[in-house]
Amino acid sequence: MKIQYPKSLKNGELVTNLQTAMSGRSLGDLVSISEHPEGIVIKISKLGTSILQFDRQESGKFAIFTLSSEKIAFAHKAFKDEVKLKLISVIEKTGGSVLDS
Repeated sequence: MKIQYPKSLKNGELVTNLQTAMSGRSLGDLVSISEHPEGIVIKISKLGTSILQFDRQESGKFAIFTLSSEKIAFAHKAFKDEVKLKLISVIEKTGGSVLDS
């Protein structure tokens, strides 16, 4: 999975924007987002913890976040596609686009 945002958007701003977009939604109660040295980390916690790490690379006017590591909790496997669709919706709501899913 690759996500694209404007290059001017810093990782910390992206984390804040994503958290704001998820607040008040059921997804916001389950998901935490944080920075890491190469990009961002999304953690999903309920009946286990799933971790998605996205590494940032810059290309032209864009920052491309590529899924570099994925650890899915056993209890989450059945809901992976549903959660992915909800995350895509939040990404698009914050001005990003999904290049492949």
